[in-house]
Amino acid sequence: MDQSKVNDTSGNAGPEPGRLKGSQAVTFVLMLASFATSFAGSSLNVSIVSIGADFPVPAATLSWLVTAFGICTVSLGLPMGRLGDLSSRRTLLKVGLVLFILANLSAAFAPSMNFMIALRIIQGFGSACMMATNQAILVDAYPPQIRGRMLGFSTSAVYIGLATGPVVGGFITQNIGWRVVFLFIATLGALALLFSLGRLPANSSRAESGSLVSQLDIPGMLLYSGGLATLTWSLNKLPGNLTIYIVLCIGVSLLAGFVWWELRAPSPLLNMNIFKSGPSFILANLAAFMNYSATFAVTYLLSIYLQRIKGFGADISGIVLVTAPIMQATVSMIAGRLSDSFAPHRLASIGCSLCATSLLSFVFVTPQSSMVHIFANLVLLGMGIGFFASPNTNVVMNQVPRSDLGFASSFLGTMRSFGQVTSMAVIAMIMTSFLHNQPIQQADPTTLAQVMRICFIIFSVICVLGALTSMQQKGTKRQE
Repeated sequence: MDQSKVNDTSGNAGPEPGRLKGSQAVTFVLMLASFATSFAGSSLNVSIVSIGADFPVPAATLSWLVTAFGICTVSLGLPMGRLGDLSSRRTLLKVGLVLFILANLSAAFAPSMNFMIALRIIQGFGSACMMATNQAILVDAYPPQIRGRMLGFSTSAVYIGLATGPVVGGFITQNIGWRVVFLFIATLGALALLFSLGRLPANSSRAESGSLVSQLDIPGMLLYSGGLATLTWSLNKLPGNLTIYIVLCIGVSLLAGFVWWELRAPSPLLNMNIFKSGPSFILANLAAFMNYSATFAVTYLLSIYLQRIKGFGADISGIVLVTAPIMQATVSMIAGRLSDSFAPHRLASIGCSLCATSLLSFVFVTPQSSMVHIFANLVLLGMGIGFFASPNTNVVMNQVPRSDLGFASSFLGTMRSFGQVTSMAVIAMIMTSFLHNQPIQQADPTTLAQVMRICFIIFSVICVLGALTSMQQKGTKRQE
């Protein structure tokens, strides 16, 4: 292999399609970036209480540390993917890492909650840049024969971050302080940026020729980002007053306007031809949305169950909840390798079915349920997500030409993020209906168990629909 092509940094012309132009360094950088972003999210969950103690604000305001990040990531993912396709994915990844590092570094010295929320928005911007380019660079760097294996490694890094975040973040918060957690996260990002210098391959091809400004669909970007931002914001406020529903309608209208514009735009943000090429791209993305809508908030619900209903401390609860991410990290590497030899959409369907089985079993969890039942469900859930994630990603990325890999990566990431927002919105609606303005600490355990049961019923239905959607695919194709 010509190493000069692996480390080419001079332009956009990469090696021939299908040739191995990646290296262990490329995989390591992308895995470290994936680990850092997932670690940041999971470690924040155990630091929220300590942050709230330093900045005494209402619980609704405190939740915006999570919500602001999610909305920014969802609304900017697709525009950043298009920008990466038209310019340089490696440059955009580095920009995302720089924003991620600076925002986390500043958060360690944040003087107020409003400042913290603003920094979380910047972190979301950086995450959108990384989400839109990470998997696209990985897919572009390796041939189809080992692509699934590499995606399995990348997906595994995400789940390792999810697993270690609560444990390491909780230890640091408890013994040193929550500000040091942000310093640790910034250090992880700095390491990824350092190792990325001179090691990431250039795009193997560009979608179009011409000036960047003329190719960017500015109206489409504004309609898309504005519509998705207002939609996700209003979903997290439901059920609410008339204003919330008006904002919700505005979000839907902006997204409808976005679709109308994209059908007429000379250089559209959303390549409609991809949707016309076959059903697999659409079905795989829909399956991803449903799977993440059904599974993302499970940890949140179980954290409440273990602490408020079972009476465990945060440390024991964190150890219990690590079960699923550990299984996800282990299985995703196996599933990624298998997806190189077997139909990846079938593996993804099996994974989604395992998730649905686990969620259905959680419906029957009561305050008296044994911990064996909880552990078994978490193991099954982790196996299901592990079997679903990397094969489903392989399906999506196999449907598009190399020039649109950034779009495919960012669109899939948007579906995942929108699923996560939807998952939390379901919990917010059910809890508001049953608990109203009552704090979690004052809620009756019996009522909390009922809330959990209803949420798991809804999540089970969504996940079954996701499995059926994944099964509808007729196969995948390779476009090199």
